[in-house]
Amino acid sequence: MKNLEKNHYFSLKNYDPHTHGGQYLVNLSTANWASEALFTALELDLFEILNSFGDNGADAQALSEKIETDATALSSFLPLLESLGLLFCYQGSYSNAIITKCYLLSSSPDYLGDTIKLRQLQSQKWRQLKSSLLKNTPTEQNSGPEYLANKQLNQLKIKAIHELTRMKALECVKFFPALSGKILIGGPGAQTMADCFLHAFPDLEITLLCDDDPFPIDTAVFNDPQAQPIDTSSFDKLRAASAKNHEAYALIIFTRLSISKDQPLFLNQVLACLPMLKPDGILMLHDAFDEHATLMARLSGINRMIHFEGQVCSANEVIHKFEAAGLTTTALIPLETDTAVIFAGKSPSFVEALALTPMQRLKHPILNIGFDDVLEITTDSVVVTEFAKNKCAFGCSSANLKHCQANEIPFEETGRLISRYTRAFLIKGTPGTGEFQRKILEAERLAFIGGFHKAFTFWSGPCHICPACDLDKPCLNTKNRRPSMEGSGIDVFETVRNNGETLKTLASKNEFVKYYGLLLLE
Repeated sequence: MKNLEKNHYFSLKNYDPHTHGGQYLVNLSTANWASEALFTALELDLFEILNSFGDNGADAQALSEKIETDATALSSFLPLLESLGLLFCYQGSYSNAIITKCYLLSSSPDYLGDTIKLRQLQSQKWRQLKSSLLKNTPTEQNSGPEYLANKQLNQLKIKAIHELTRMKALECVKFFPALSGKILIGGPGAQTMADCFLHAFPDLEITLLCDDDPFPIDTAVFNDPQAQPIDTSSFDKLRAASAKNHEAYALIIFTRLSISKDQPLFLNQVLACLPMLKPDGILMLHDAFDEHATLMARLSGINRMIHFEGQVCSANEVIHKFEAAGLTTTALIPLETDTAVIFAGKSPSFVEALALTPMQRLKHPILNIGFDDVLEITTDSVVVTEFAKNKCAFGCSSANLKHCQANEIPFEETGRLISRYTRAFLIKGTPGTGEFQRKILEAERLAFIGGFHKAFTFWSGPCHICPACDLDKPCLNTKNRRPSMEGSGIDVFETVRNNGETLKTLASKNEFVKYYGLLLLE
């Protein structure tokens, strides 16, 4: 565990030219080694057996005898699981790490073991990715023992969908400080989503849209209407009864539905439910979107293509479709995991009923300006030093020129200014300088009209806002002038490192350049 943070061999992290180089490609080629280690540990029931030893754990010899493995081989395997963060080792004795206890022990309510077992089976069909990409090349229907026809596999899928949806649904519920009346839920995991909402709001009346779920709901569960107020219906029945159900639902949820390859049809089905939404009701779409956790979203997209002929959709396309239908929408609201939600309603007032933080509403509109990343940070992670100010004054060819002097703040004032804020975005981009700075100004504008009246930005480098600048005359564009981070005493290198990014000095002009801006928000 001690080397986990500085060893990114198996992290699903975007390529970073400052740190990865050719090793990144080697890491990619061996990434499956980590997943195979996890799969093997589950197959051996290693975590459950280790848990039976109690809080003190067990050494490799004792664990080997219990699992009936080769002791020498297990002595090499356990340190690997420790490096992956799954085990903890103290004085030669191994025990389960916190993440393992939470998600990999079957007794935990947050158990994800079935999800990981399903991923193991799906990984077999990833070997047919080439066939999926080539024209007119049939893919094998079975990979492994009765891959898709196996009833046991379908049961595993149902369990995995339940586990994944529960993890997401617990976050989704928090967007609603209060909720009553009727709600409609459709898509894989609808039943689990309903259970989580009922646990938070027991008086809800819930209808599940069951014909959009590739794994049909067992309606026998709902034979006793006193047990839980959940009903089921098909889309056609709901549409036929639209006159009766007109404006009946306070909330309509579609969850992880866009595995379909026909995205327009899917969105049209969502919009067809609008007559059943109350005037102040809320439509919520939960899924993986290309604009959030992009690497994982694109991996999920390929997985859907291989297994369902599906894809991951673009949040921007969904929002455009909703707005064209006359709906008011939120920006893409990211969850803590790899999925996100979009909310929409017939009236703009629906947003007032949601527990959305201003930062959640602002992040993706800023990202859509064209930045590489937008990181929410605390202002105490921003490092202000005399060194940065002095390095700018004595180590830069632009020092004392108008386009530098006009956009910097005295060192002491920078510290005082930042101390008045508690929240900020660290914004990552690339050259050119003028284009980056204009985007930074647009980010500040979006923050201002979004309710952050004290929004203030620092950008990177000497001012390049104007197409032409007479360095011998006073600045005439003070409206668009902003201070640079480095010129105002901010140590960009340390600030970036404090927030999990990497930045290094460049040995040549041909190396990759990163720009960072700081948007203070209050």
